[in-house]
Amino acid sequence: MTWQKEIIDYAINCMPEESCGLLASVEKQVKFFKCKNVAKDKRNNFKISIDDWIEIEDKAEVIGIVHSHPTGSAELSQNDKNNCIQLDYPYYIVSVEDKNYKIFNPKELKKCSQK
Repeated sequence: MTWQKEIIDYAINCMPEESCGLLASVEKQVKFFKCKNVAKDKRNNFKISIDDWIEIEDKAEVIGIVHSHPTGSAELSQNDKNNCIQLDYPYYIVSVEDKNYKIFNPKELKKCSQK
């Protein structure tokens, strides 16, 4: 199974809550690592477990943050945009409704917000 299919399947399985995870490079291959969502309001937010992040970072190079929007499109909320820029990792947002995802680059978002 590809990581692309995996992030969509995982998002569907986490319904009605937001899914979250990390994309990481392992021996030059991109792999998806599921993470525990420790946000207080899991239906509308996500917060990756710090324990999951540390465990993944110990064995791979984190290259992106994945989370889902259980309803609506795979567009950034203002909070997503701010966090993407602050954390400086690409955001991969999955729309469960549309069964697709979009990628947002923090450097591009930063350029747009400075205009």
